Amino acid sequence: MLATSAARWLPRDFVVSSQTGGLFTLLAYCAMLVVFVSECVAFLAPSFSTTMMLDRHDGDLIQINFDVDMYDIECRNLHVAVFAQGSEERVSYQDFWLRPIDRNGMLGNAIKPGQAEKPEDAEAEHRHSMEKLAKEDGKAELDSDWDGSHDGFNHKHFDHVIAAHDYTFINFFATWCSHCRQFAPAWAELAAKVNGNENGTAAMVFKDKSGVERSVRMIKMNCVDFQGICREKGIDAFPTLRLYKSDGNMFVFGGKRVEEALVDFITKRVGQDAGWSKDHNHFEYGCNAKGRLEVPRVPGRFELTAGTGDQNLNSKMTNVSHFIKHLSFSDPNDGRYHRKPWAGLPRDVTRHINPVDGQIFVSHNFHETWIHDLKVVSTVSPKEKTVYQFSHQKRLSAVDPEEIPQARFHFDIEPFSILIKSESKKWYDFGTSLLAIMGGAFVVMRLMSRVSLATSTSLQRLMKSASGSARAGGEVIGHFD
Repeated sequence: MLATSAARWLPRDFVVSSQTGGLFTLLAYCAMLVVFVSECVAFLAPSFSTTMMLDRHDGDLIQINFDVDMYDIECRNLHVAVFAQGSEERVSYQDFWLRPIDRNGMLGNAIKPGQAEKPEDAEAEHRHSMEKLAKEDGKAELDSDWDGSHDGFNHKHFDHVIAAHDYTFINFFATWCSHCRQFAPAWAELAAKVNGNENGTAAMVFKDKSGVERSVRMIKMNCVDFQGICREKGIDAFPTLRLYKSDGNMFVFGGKRVEEALVDFITKRVGQDAGWSKDHNHFEYGCNAKGRLEVPRVPGRFELTAGTGDQNLNSKMTNVSHFIKHLSFSDPNDGRYHRKPWAGLPRDVTRHINPVDGQIFVSHNFHETWIHDLKVVSTVSPKEKTVYQFSHQKRLSAVDPEEIPQARFHFDIEPFSILIKSESKKWYDFGTSLLAIMGGAFVVMRLMSRVSLATSTSLQRLMKSASGSARAGGEVIGHFD
């Protein structure tokens, strides 16, 4: 009875069930659910506002963080410097490392600027190592063939044999191999020419890429008596011919086993090398420069300068194509942890902190240099940490044919700062807006339901009226008949 009495006071569309009403009720529930989820997400997600003010001057210095690959400049010919605008005064505190890049893009050992190993130092160390091994093992031991375990030599240190010669050309053979027996006379004849002999025949020399004459020692290795060494070196077919460089690099000969092809192989391989280094990938490839520079907070330019080492570069061939792995600005107090203040910043800000990361800049023609123009704006985070956004414009500039191209970054620090404030909605505002929107959604659905119901009722009445008129007309016509 109570429910029936209460229902009398409710609007008719609340107590009368219909398909249309059920459909709009379902739509109302869905709409309110979407509104509820959206409001919760908006309430939990942080929102930010920005204001502009004069540059927040936290100190007299700013830090440049960089990680750049120079594809065609060796580390010994690369220098990093920062100059004040309008002068050639170098104004940076430097803390960075250089790493050689090999042909596969792998990084070598890090070296401090100015400490790059010079070829003459590496050459002297190589010669010293060869002399030391000759004194310890004996030159005859190091030059001998490894024909067998009972040929009168110790044959204890195969690695010493490799390290004791500029290059060692080794014939890995097996006594049971017919191809090895057929090849043996040709090998012996060539070895006599390349190695020289006691009868006064001088050993052959081969020039490397730097024009330095290198010696090659031809040695046989019996893989029946020295199975352990052959297994360690991965020898699985006979004969196998390998050219070893004293630093451990190895090249496999795969051509026709005749004197002309063998000499051509040695000549080409030796001619492609350029000396010795503690890191054998040090020469003729690229250089990675990574670190940070502290510079005055004034406009200036940051340069990756080619041609400041112990070589004179050809200005017509110097290529300053480069890959920027990372470039950003920060406060010097942040040091190597300059990314920490980025945490919690909106995406619109973080994408302007390091906008050139991952970009490659290629010089396709001679006498071209890349110039990067950077506009730097200090930005204060909600945690009162200062980060730096910057805009980037790039251009290729032609240089004088006698001038060495450089990669240059011109930066200008704007006289204003952007202050970011975090804004969050109060819980009572969240509750009020949630109820208001959900109530509004319900009211709209109710109005749409009533309009739909009224329209449906009007159409039904109209159809009934039309049907009644049609029946009346039929009766008159029938009577007429």
